[in-house]
Amino acid sequence: MLRARALVATLALSVVSACSDATLDGTTEATPRPGSTSEWRTYGGSLARAFFQPGDTGITRENASRLVPLWRFTTGAVVTASPIVAEVDLPGEGATQVVYVPSWDGHLYALRGADGSLVWSYEFKPHPGGSYPQAGSASVDEIDGRATVFIASGMTLYSLDAVTGDPRWEFDAGTGCTECDFLTERNEVISSPGVFEGVVYFGMDVNDFGDGKGGFYAVDAREGTLVWYFDVTTGSSCRPDPGDDIRRFDGYHDADELGLPDDFFATRSGCDHARHGNRCGSVWSSGAIDPRRRLVFTASSNCDTDDDPETREPPPPMPPYDEAIFALDLDTGEPAWVWRPREIDNDDLAFGGVPNLFEIDVDGRTRDVVGVGGKDGLYYVLDRDGVNEITGRIDPYWQTRLVPGGDIGGIIASAAVGDGRIWASTAIGTDLAAMQTPAAWSLDATTGEILWGNEDAVPSFAPTSAIPGVVFMGSIAGSVFVYDADTGEILNRLTVGGPASSPAVVVDGRVFVGAGTGARGGSPAAIAFQTSLLPSPVSAFCVAGTRGCPEQGSCDDGNTCTTDGRDTGGACVNDRIADGTACTLGAFSGTCAAGVCLLEQLLCDDQNQCTEDTATQSGCRFEPVPDDTPCVVRDDAGSCRDGVCVPVA
Repeated sequence: MLRARALVATLALSVVSACSDATLDGTTEATPRPGSTSEWRTYGGSLARAFFQPGDTGITRENASRLVPLWRFTTGAVVTASPIVAEVDLPGEGATQVVYVPSWDGHLYALRGADGSLVWSYEFKPHPGGSYPQAGSASVDEIDGRATVFIASGMTLYSLDAVTGDPRWEFDAGTGCTECDFLTERNEVISSPGVFEGVVYFGMDVNDFGDGKGGFYAVDAREGTLVWYFDVTTGSSCRPDPGDDIRRFDGYHDADELGLPDDFFATRSGCDHARHGNRCGSVWSSGAIDPRRRLVFTASSNCDTDDDPETREPPPPMPPYDEAIFALDLDTGEPAWVWRPREIDNDDLAFGGVPNLFEIDVDGRTRDVVGVGGKDGLYYVLDRDGVNEITGRIDPYWQTRLVPGGDIGGIIASAAVGDGRIWASTAIGTDLAAMQTPAAWSLDATTGEILWGNEDAVPSFAPTSAIPGVVFMGSIAGSVFVYDADTGEILNRLTVGGPASSPAVVVDGRVFVGAGTGARGGSPAAIAFQTSLLPSPVSAFCVAGTRGCPEQGSCDDGNTCTTDGRDTGGACVNDRIADGTACTLGAFSGTCAAGVCLLEQLLCDDQNQCTEDTATQSGCRFEPVPDDTPCVVRDDAGSCRDGVCVPVA
């Protein structure tokens, strides 16, 4: 999957808490804070991960063509996560709509929904081994009456005050190292957390790294300590004893590396499972939660197998919870059921999107189901209790193929479900020169019948989102496409400033979305690495002429070194401001020069692993590191020679 991910990342990536009053059957209702209609507090809008906002009527199929830019906030790198929108009480302002979104520049941003102005930013600690360091989205929940943001970066889950950005705690899904490189520890949380009854649920991915393996976690939302850990490879649920204060954990490092008591694995329930890494067990999907059944549903990623005992790959078939849809008990982490479409797969036809929870009619009876799309191009629907009421086995009620799929194709990102329909985008497939189309789809939720497919749609790696009558899908073409939910007709195309890997979030008649794509780790010379460094915006759109939305839209270009306005003919004009004027780029400050914000921090990183970069008064210096220093060529081990990384023979 490494090759596939690197290629996907050159185009797009999105993976990647509802309040405690979530609907008890886990249906598609988005559940904002009681009394509020201005929120999208978790990935997908609710614990059901439906990506559907049923009560939003500000945008309709009749006025979607009039969506115009409202504001743009440019960060220091790409933005692939979902904007999360919550009303919080800001000092001196009262209840304020705030948009929370992380950027790959290493910061979480809190922006005012009305105008995109910065409330606060928080700088994450570094993790050089993370390929997708800030890909997961935030969740906002009330913990002991305080609005709290839960967000992951690298291998670390953070709890922050939603009003001030002040840190509360950190939990590391690994050793917590801040200098471990791409060949040392690739643990990363690109799963978006879900919060229910004071517990945070999320997955961890190792990006197929040789000595690692992923898993799924439950962490105390108040204290930041481990509640349980599900080892995907072995199917074991590890539970600390009461009073244990576990803040670093995974399924393959030893007790000393994780700061645990020497006897921890032998004396705690379910913790004595095999701990060798096998490049499997990864979860870059998120969890969908059914409060009534007290189950969390998720899906696992790629697991290659072979018969060579000298390799880390397990022998076929795959371990039982890899490349699977499965349900875990919320309280214990014990598995309730598991299903997967194939027992052996070295073509990376795994799952990445989060499962959707909804209802369908089965033989005249309403059944609660879980649905999820795969990279094999199929969407699957299973009973939430596992057993198919018709067949008596654990298998789908239906499965529908949209495209042939492939390692960079199929339904990689999450679908949207509402009003008895499913909407999903599909990705490239296997070959950039022969992209699989149509790439935008609608299905009947009960039968799986294809209702429409748009031949003009551009492939997408972004989750789909929807409101009654209107569907939003990102694309590799730098735009969010707006479709008629019933017919698939393109109603509008919103330019967002880069490939749209972030899902479009619709709240109170406004659309919020990020832009950009890429991958870190590996060779800094790789295209995916370079594109991940591009300054990229968070954008907001509104319906022209509605309250707070200019008739012609805003001319905000997201550049603090220009003044934005219109000429007498109504065209946007972005004039440079005087050189030397103070400016900002995301969380970074600088001064304007020729309409560009030059940062005060002299940026001397040449993205060469084989040089030491230092800043001097006369400029940057790049000194070769000692020969034989380990480095990475693409995804393979290398060694420095005269300041250049060369492959190890």
